[in-house]
Amino acid sequence: MLPLDNQPLEDQSDTQPFVFVDEQSTQLFNLACKVAVTDVSVLINGPTGAGKEVIARVIHESSPRASGPFIAINCAAIPASLAEDMLFGHEKGAFTGANSVSTGCFEQANGGTLFLDEVGEMPMELQAKLLRVLQEKQVTRVGGSSTIAVDARIVAATNINLKQAVAMRAFREDLYYRLSGFKLTQLPLNQRRKDIAPLALLMIQKHSKRPFPRLASCAKKLLENYSWPGNVRELENLICRSLILCNGEEIFKSDIMFDEEEGQSAYDFTCRNPEASRSQEKFVNDVAEDVIAPEKPREHFLMSNLRNELELQNIIAALEIAPTRNEAAEKLGISPRTLRYKINKLRDLGMPVPAAYARI
Repeated sequence: MLPLDNQPLEDQSDTQPFVFVDEQSTQLFNLACKVAVTDVSVLINGPTGAGKEVIARVIHESSPRASGPFIAINCAAIPASLAEDMLFGHEKGAFTGANSVSTGCFEQANGGTLFLDEVGEMPMELQAKLLRVLQEKQVTRVGGSSTIAVDARIVAATNINLKQAVAMRAFREDLYYRLSGFKLTQLPLNQRRKDIAPLALLMIQKHSKRPFPRLASCAKKLLENYSWPGNVRELENLICRSLILCNGEEIFKSDIMFDEEEGQSAYDFTCRNPEASRSQEKFVNDVAEDVIAPEKPREHFLMSNLRNELELQNIIAALEIAPTRNEAAEKLGISPRTLRYKINKLRDLGMPVPAAYARI
C-alpha cells in the first residue's frame, strides 16, 4: 500500500498519494474498491481538503475503466457563463471567439470516469442539463443540433449536505438520486490520525529530492496531535514550509510552522543539535511521567511551564551568541518575525524575559 518509514517512493504523481492506514480509511478504501467494479454513480461527501478526489481516483483505478481517462472538474470554480461549454463542449462559430470545435468534459471522459467536485455548487439551470445528459447518455455541444453518445462513469463529491440542499430547493432532488447511487464519506484528517504520519512522509518525498529528510519523532507527535482544520491540503502546505526551514536531513518540531492565527503554538523550540533536542524532550517527558502522572490538570500545567522555560533558554542563548536578531532567528531555524512573536508571547505568559529582550 505505502511505506511507513522514510524509504523513497519510485512512483510520484502530482496528485495526493493514496494513504489508507487508519481503520476508518481502510474501511473506506474497501468500500471504494467494491463499488469500483460496478458502473453505479458514486457520491462522496466530506470536508474541503480531506482528499475526496483521492477516493474518486481509487474508484477509477480499481475499475474496468482504469485504462480510460480520468477527468476532474471543480463545479464551484467554473464561471456560470462557461459551465455549459466546459461540460458539453461547443461547435465552431457557436459564439464570438469559437474558432474551432471544442469537446467538453463528458466527451473527454468517454470510456473513463468524470469526477464532478463540489457538485453542490452547480447552478440550478445547469443541474437540469446535467440530469438530462446522465439520463440519456448523450450531449449536445453549445451551438450544435446533433447529439453525441457518451459513456463516462460519474463520481461526484460535495462538502455540503445535499439532502438539506434538496429540502431548501437549492439542489434538484432527481439529480441527487441520480448521483447518489452509492454514497461514501471521507472523514476529516483529525478523525483518522494514523494516516497523518504516512501522508507527511509521502509529501516529504513528493516535494523534496533524495536523500529525503527524515521526520523526527517529536515532529511526528506534533503533527498527530494537531487539529488540522484545513485537512490534507493544510498538511501538504505545512510540509512544504517545513522543508524550507529544516536542515535538509531531518524535520524537527522547530521546523513545524502552523498558522499562528489558529491560536496553536507551532513550536516547542529545541536546539538545532539533534542530541540536545532529544535530551531536552526526554527531560520534559520524564518529569511529567515520574512526578505528576496521576493528575492530568497539573501535568498539563507543569509540561507547559517546562516547555516554555526550555524555549526561553534556547532563545536567550541564541540572542547572546548571535551578533544580530536575524542571525539568532537563523540559529533557531525560524524567521525574525516569529522570534519576536515568541518572545512577546513568553513575556505575556509571565516568563522571566530579560529586559533587553522584552520587546524586540
